[in-house]
Amino acid sequence: MEYAFFILLIYIALTVLGVLLYEYLEYRRLTKVPVQLPVLNDKEKQNRLNELIAPFGFAYDGRQKIFYSRMDSWQRKYGYGRIYDEAAAPLNMIIDCEPIYFEYDDKKWLIEFWKGQYGITTGAEVGVYYLPKESLWDTMLLPELLYQSVSDEDTLAVQFVLWKKGRGMFLRRGYHWWLTGFSLGEFSKPRELAMDIEITMPDAGMRDAFLRGLSDAGYTNEEISIVRNTVWIHFTRPHTRQPFTRGRLFSWVKQWENRRNCRLFARITGDYVHAYDKLMVLKARMPLLYHKLERLGKARFSKEAS
Repeated sequence: MEYAFFILLIYIALTVLGVLLYEYLEYRRLTKVPVQLPVLNDKEKQNRLNELIAPFGFAYDGRQKIFYSRMDSWQRKYGYGRIYDEAAAPLNMIIDCEPIYFEYDDKKWLIEFWKGQYGITTGAEVGVYYLPKESLWDTMLLPELLYQSVSDEDTLAVQFVLWKKGRGMFLRRGYHWWLTGFSLGEFSKPRELAMDIEITMPDAGMRDAFLRGLSDAGYTNEEISIVRNTVWIHFTRPHTRQPFTRGRLFSWVKQWENRRNCRLFARITGDYVHAYDKLMVLKARMPLLYHKLERLGKARFSKEAS
Protein backbone atom coordinates (compact mmCIF):
# COMPACT_ATOMS: atom_id res chain seq x y z
CA MET A 1 0.00 0.00 0.00
CA GLU A 2 2.80 2.41 0.95
CA TYR A 3 4.71 1.40 -2.19
CA ALA A 4 1.70 2.18 -4.41
CA PHE A 5 1.23 5.54 -2.71
CA PHE A 6 4.91 6.35 -3.24
CA ILE A 7 4.61 5.47 -6.96
CA LEU A 8 1.53 7.71 -7.22
CA LEU A 9 3.43 10.64 -5.70
CA ILE A 10 6.29 10.15 -8.17
CA TYR A 11 3.81 10.01 -11.06
CA ILE A 12 2.12 13.24 -9.92
CA ALA A 13 5.48 14.97 -9.49
CA LEU A 14 6.68 13.91 -12.95
CA THR A 15 3.37 15.03 -14.49
CA VAL A 16 3.65 18.46 -12.88
CA LEU A 17 7.28 18.79 -14.00
CA GLY A 18 6.29 17.75 -17.51
CA VAL A 19 3.56 20.40 -17.65
CA LEU A 20 5.92 23.08 -16.34
CA LEU A 21 8.62 22.11 -18.85
CA TYR A 22 6.11 22.12 -21.71
CA GLU A 23 4.81 25.57 -20.74
CA TYR A 24 8.35 26.92 -20.44
CA LEU A 25 9.24 25.68 -23.92
CA GLU A 26 5.98 27.11 -25.26
CA TYR A 27 6.80 30.48 -23.70
CA ARG A 28 10.23 30.45 -25.39
CA ARG A 29 8.76 29.46 -28.75
CA LEU A 30 5.81 31.83 -28.74
CA THR A 31 7.76 34.92 -27.69
CA LYS A 32 10.06 34.42 -30.68
CA VAL A 33 7.22 34.49 -33.22
CA PRO A 34 7.71 37.79 -35.16
CA VAL A 35 4.75 40.18 -35.20
CA GLN A 36 4.44 43.06 -37.65
CA LEU A 37 2.13 45.73 -36.21
CA PRO A 38 0.93 48.79 -38.14
CA VAL A 39 2.42 52.13 -37.09
CA LEU A 40 -0.49 53.92 -35.36
CA ASN A 41 -0.86 56.56 -32.69
CA ASP A 42 -2.92 55.89 -29.54
CA LYS A 43 -6.09 57.44 -30.97
CA GLU A 44 -5.86 55.32 -34.11
CA LYS A 45 -5.26 52.20 -32.03
CA GLN A 46 -8.29 53.04 -29.91
CA ASN A 47 -10.44 53.41 -33.03
CA ARG A 48 -9.13 50.16 -34.53
CA LEU A 49 -9.75 48.33 -31.27
CA ASN A 50 -13.32 49.58 -31.00
CA GLU A 51 -13.98 48.58 -34.60
CA LEU A 52 -12.60 45.13 -33.81
CA ILE A 53 -14.75 44.50 -30.73
CA ALA A 54 -17.94 46.33 -31.78
CA PRO A 55 -19.47 43.14 -33.29
CA PHE A 56 -19.19 41.56 -29.84
CA GLY A 57 -21.17 44.41 -28.26
CA PHE A 58 -18.20 45.97 -26.44
CA ALA A 59 -16.03 49.09 -26.42
CA TYR A 60 -12.72 49.98 -24.76
CA ASP A 61 -11.99 52.64 -22.14
CA GLY A 62 -8.34 53.57 -22.68
CA ARG A 63 -8.17 55.69 -19.52
CA GLN A 64 -9.16 52.86 -17.18
CA LYS A 65 -7.88 50.13 -19.54
CA ILE A 66 -11.09 48.13 -19.41
CA PHE A 67 -13.60 46.68 -21.85
CA TYR A 68 -17.26 47.46 -21.28
CA SER A 69 -20.65 46.60 -22.82
CA ARG A 70 -22.28 49.09 -25.15
CA MET A 71 -25.82 50.35 -24.66
CA ASP A 72 -26.75 49.02 -28.12
CA SER A 73 -24.99 45.66 -27.79
CA TRP A 74 -26.71 42.74 -29.49
CA GLN A 75 -26.87 40.82 -26.20
CA ARG A 76 -29.76 43.04 -25.18
CA LYS A 77 -32.31 41.07 -27.20
CA TYR A 78 -31.57 37.83 -25.29
CA GLY A 79 -32.51 39.07 -21.81
CA TYR A 80 -31.23 37.13 -18.81
CA GLY A 81 -32.09 34.26 -16.49
CA ARG A 82 -30.76 31.44 -14.37
CA ILE A 83 -29.92 29.33 -17.39
CA TYR A 84 -27.13 31.75 -18.32
CA ASP A 85 -25.65 31.63 -14.83
CA GLU A 86 -25.58 27.83 -15.02
CA ALA A 87 -23.77 28.01 -18.37
CA ALA A 88 -21.08 30.39 -17.10
CA ALA A 89 -18.68 28.01 -15.32
CA PRO A 90 -18.35 25.52 -18.23
CA LEU A 91 -17.35 28.53 -20.35
CA ASN A 92 -14.52 29.41 -17.90
CA MET A 93 -16.50 32.16 -16.18
CA ILE A 94 -16.03 31.53 -12.47
CA ILE A 95 -18.16 34.31 -11.06
CA ASP A 96 -20.32 35.14 -8.07
CA CYS A 97 -23.96 35.63 -9.12
CA GLU A 98 -26.45 37.62 -7.04
CA PRO A 99 -29.97 37.83 -8.52
CA ILE A 100 -32.40 40.16 -6.72
CA TYR A 101 -36.09 39.58 -7.54
CA PHE A 102 -38.94 41.95 -6.71
CA GLU A 103 -42.31 43.15 -8.04
CA TYR A 104 -43.16 46.73 -8.94
CA ASP A 105 -45.47 48.56 -11.38
CA ASP A 106 -47.14 45.38 -12.68
CA LYS A 107 -43.78 43.84 -13.54
CA LYS A 108 -41.48 41.20 -12.10
CA TRP A 109 -37.98 42.66 -11.90
CA LEU A 110 -34.54 41.08 -11.81
CA ILE A 111 -31.52 43.19 -10.89
CA GLU A 112 -28.44 40.98 -10.81
CA PHE A 113 -24.83 41.58 -9.75
CA TRP A 114 -21.82 39.55 -10.91
CA LYS A 115 -18.10 39.61 -10.14
CA GLY A 116 -15.24 37.22 -10.76
CA GLN A 117 -13.05 35.71 -13.45
CA TYR A 118 -14.25 35.71 -17.05
CA GLY A 119 -11.64 33.62 -18.85
CA ILE A 120 -8.56 35.86 -19.06
CA THR A 121 -10.37 38.94 -17.71
CA THR A 122 -11.43 40.01 -14.23
CA GLY A 123 -14.77 41.78 -14.31
CA ALA A 124 -18.04 42.86 -12.79
CA GLU A 125 -21.59 43.49 -14.02
CA VAL A 126 -24.95 44.91 -12.99
CA GLY A 127 -27.94 43.94 -15.16
CA VAL A 128 -31.55 45.22 -15.09
CA TYR A 129 -34.38 43.05 -16.47
CA TYR A 130 -38.13 42.56 -16.11
CA LEU A 131 -41.25 40.65 -17.16
CA PRO A 132 -44.94 41.61 -17.23
CA LYS A 133 -46.66 40.00 -14.22
CA GLU A 134 -49.22 38.12 -16.29
CA SER A 135 -46.76 36.81 -18.88
CA LEU A 136 -46.54 33.23 -20.08
CA TRP A 137 -43.59 32.65 -17.79
CA ASP A 138 -45.85 33.26 -14.78
CA THR A 139 -47.57 29.94 -15.40
CA MET A 140 -44.36 27.92 -15.52
CA LEU A 141 -42.46 26.18 -12.75
CA LEU A 142 -39.50 28.56 -13.16
CA PRO A 143 -40.89 32.05 -13.79
CA GLU A 144 -37.39 33.50 -13.35
CA LEU A 145 -36.09 31.44 -16.29
CA LEU A 146 -35.71 34.31 -18.76
CA TYR A 147 -36.28 38.01 -18.19
CA GLN A 148 -36.31 40.75 -20.83
CA SER A 149 -33.74 43.54 -20.88
CA VAL A 150 -35.42 46.77 -19.83
CA SER A 151 -36.39 49.36 -22.44
CA ASP A 152 -34.53 52.68 -22.74
CA GLU A 153 -37.14 54.52 -20.65
CA ASP A 154 -36.77 51.99 -17.83
CA THR A 155 -32.96 51.98 -17.60
CA LEU A 156 -31.66 52.91 -14.16
CA ALA A 157 -28.85 55.16 -13.00
CA VAL A 158 -26.22 52.62 -11.94
CA GLN A 159 -22.69 53.04 -10.63
CA PHE A 160 -20.20 50.58 -9.18
CA VAL A 161 -16.60 50.33 -8.09
CA LEU A 162 -14.83 46.97 -8.33
CA TRP A 163 -12.27 46.33 -5.57
CA LYS A 164 -9.60 43.65 -5.41
CA LYS A 165 -8.06 43.06 -1.99
CA GLY A 166 -8.88 46.65 -1.06
CA ARG A 167 -7.48 48.16 -4.28
CA GLY A 168 -9.89 49.96 -6.56
CA MET A 169 -9.71 48.42 -10.04
CA PHE A 170 -12.19 50.58 -11.96
CA LEU A 171 -15.37 52.64 -11.78
CA ARG A 172 -18.38 52.40 -14.08
CA ARG A 173 -21.45 54.66 -14.13
CA GLY A 174 -24.39 55.54 -16.36
CA TYR A 175 -28.02 54.92 -17.23
CA HIS A 176 -27.91 51.36 -18.48
CA TRP A 177 -29.57 47.98 -18.73
CA TRP A 178 -26.22 46.12 -18.40
CA LEU A 179 -23.33 48.06 -16.86
CA THR A 180 -20.04 46.17 -17.03
CA GLY A 181 -16.25 46.38 -16.86
CA PHE A 182 -13.54 43.81 -17.67
CA SER A 183 -9.79 44.06 -17.09
CA LEU A 184 -7.85 42.01 -19.66
CA GLY A 185 -5.07 39.72 -18.44
CA GLU A 186 -5.97 40.11 -14.74
CA PHE A 187 -6.51 36.93 -12.74
CA SER A 188 -8.67 36.97 -9.60
CA LYS A 189 -10.58 34.67 -7.33
CA PRO A 190 -14.19 35.82 -6.82
CA ARG A 191 -13.69 35.99 -3.06
CA GLU A 192 -10.86 38.52 -3.57
CA LEU A 193 -13.29 40.93 -5.21
CA ALA A 194 -15.89 43.30 -3.79
CA MET A 195 -18.35 45.69 -5.41
CA ASP A 196 -19.78 48.92 -4.07
CA ILE A 197 -22.95 49.34 -6.11
CA GLU A 198 -25.16 52.44 -6.30
CA ILE A 199 -28.60 52.29 -7.95
CA THR A 200 -31.01 55.22 -8.11
CA MET A 201 -34.68 54.30 -8.46
CA PRO A 202 -37.25 56.57 -10.15
CA ASP A 203 -39.43 56.76 -7.03
CA ALA A 204 -39.83 55.58 -3.44
CA GLY A 205 -42.18 52.75 -4.42
CA MET A 206 -39.58 51.04 -6.58
CA ARG A 207 -36.89 51.75 -4.00
CA ASP A 208 -38.90 50.00 -1.27
CA ALA A 209 -39.73 47.04 -3.54
CA PHE A 210 -36.03 46.66 -4.35
CA LEU A 211 -35.14 46.83 -0.67
CA ARG A 212 -37.61 44.01 0.04
CA GLY A 213 -35.92 41.99 -2.70
CA LEU A 214 -32.51 42.60 -1.10
CA SER A 215 -33.90 41.54 2.28
CA ASP A 216 -35.42 38.38 0.79
CA ALA A 217 -32.02 37.57 -0.73
CA GLY A 218 -30.39 37.82 2.71
CA TYR A 219 -28.91 41.33 2.82
CA THR A 220 -28.73 43.07 6.18
CA ASN A 221 -28.81 46.76 7.09
CA GLU A 222 -25.03 46.70 7.50
CA GLU A 223 -24.64 45.94 3.79
CA ILE A 224 -27.11 48.56 2.53
CA SER A 225 -27.29 52.38 2.70
CA ILE A 226 -30.17 54.58 1.54
CA VAL A 227 -30.36 58.28 0.66
CA ARG A 228 -33.70 59.34 -0.84
CA ASN A 229 -34.25 56.96 -3.78
CA THR A 230 -30.62 55.85 -4.07
CA VAL A 231 -29.56 52.50 -2.64
CA TRP A 232 -25.94 51.50 -1.98
CA ILE A 233 -25.07 47.79 -1.75
CA HIS A 234 -21.77 46.30 -0.59
CA PHE A 235 -21.43 43.01 -2.49
CA THR A 236 -18.74 40.64 -1.22
CA ARG A 237 -19.97 37.12 -0.44
CA PRO A 238 -23.12 36.19 -2.38
CA HIS A 239 -26.17 35.45 -0.26
CA THR A 240 -28.21 33.59 -2.87
CA ARG A 241 -27.79 30.01 -4.08
CA GLN A 242 -24.96 29.81 -6.58
CA PRO A 243 -25.20 27.90 -9.89
CA PHE A 244 -25.01 24.13 -9.67
CA THR A 245 -22.07 24.20 -12.10
CA ARG A 246 -19.99 26.19 -9.60
CA GLY A 247 -18.90 23.00 -7.86
CA ARG A 248 -15.65 23.31 -5.93
CA LEU A 249 -13.59 20.82 -7.95
CA PHE A 250 -14.92 21.97 -11.32
CA SER A 251 -14.32 25.62 -10.41
CA TRP A 252 -10.76 24.80 -9.32
CA VAL A 253 -10.01 23.14 -12.67
CA LYS A 254 -11.44 26.07 -14.63
CA GLN A 255 -9.58 28.60 -12.49
CA TRP A 256 -6.36 26.66 -13.03
CA GLU A 257 -6.95 27.06 -16.77
CA ASN A 258 -7.77 30.75 -16.37
CA ARG A 259 -4.64 31.44 -14.30
CA ARG A 260 -2.47 29.57 -16.80
CA ASN A 261 -3.98 31.49 -19.72
CA CYS A 262 -3.49 34.82 -17.94
CA ARG A 263 0.17 33.95 -17.44
CA LEU A 264 0.47 32.97 -21.09
CA PHE A 265 -1.15 36.24 -22.10
CA ALA A 266 1.22 38.24 -19.89
CA ARG A 267 4.31 36.45 -21.21
CA ILE A 268 3.28 36.66 -24.87
CA THR A 269 2.17 40.32 -24.81
CA GLY A 270 4.37 41.70 -22.03
CA ASP A 271 6.43 43.94 -24.35
CA TYR A 272 3.33 45.83 -25.49
CA VAL A 273 1.27 48.46 -23.67
CA HIS A 274 -1.86 49.27 -25.68
CA ALA A 275 -4.71 46.74 -25.62
CA TYR A 276 -4.93 46.80 -29.44
CA ASP A 277 -1.26 45.77 -29.75
CA LYS A 278 -1.72 43.07 -27.14
CA LEU A 279 -4.70 41.53 -28.96
CA MET A 280 -2.92 41.60 -32.32
CA VAL A 281 0.15 39.96 -30.80
CA LEU A 282 -2.04 37.35 -29.10
CA LYS A 283 -3.78 36.63 -32.41
CA ALA A 284 -0.44 36.15 -34.17
CA ARG A 285 1.37 34.18 -31.48
CA MET A 286 -1.43 32.16 -29.93
CA PRO A 287 -4.53 32.13 -32.13
CA LEU A 288 -6.25 29.42 -30.06
CA LEU A 289 -6.25 31.62 -26.96
CA TYR A 290 -7.31 34.63 -29.04
CA HIS A 291 -10.29 32.74 -30.46
CA LYS A 292 -11.19 31.53 -26.97
CA LEU A 293 -11.32 35.19 -25.93
CA GLU A 294 -13.52 35.94 -28.95
CA ARG A 295 -15.89 33.14 -28.02
CA LEU A 296 -16.06 34.43 -24.45
CA GLY A 297 -17.23 37.80 -25.79
CA LYS A 298 -20.31 36.30 -27.37
CA ALA A 299 -20.94 33.08 -25.42
CA ARG A 300 -22.56 34.67 -22.35
CA PHE A 301 -25.79 35.41 -24.20
CA SER A 302 -25.67 33.45 -27.45
CA LYS A 303 -28.15 30.72 -28.32
CA GLU A 304 -25.21 28.41 -28.92
CA ALA A 305 -24.13 28.76 -25.30
CA SER A 306 -27.62 28.33 -23.90
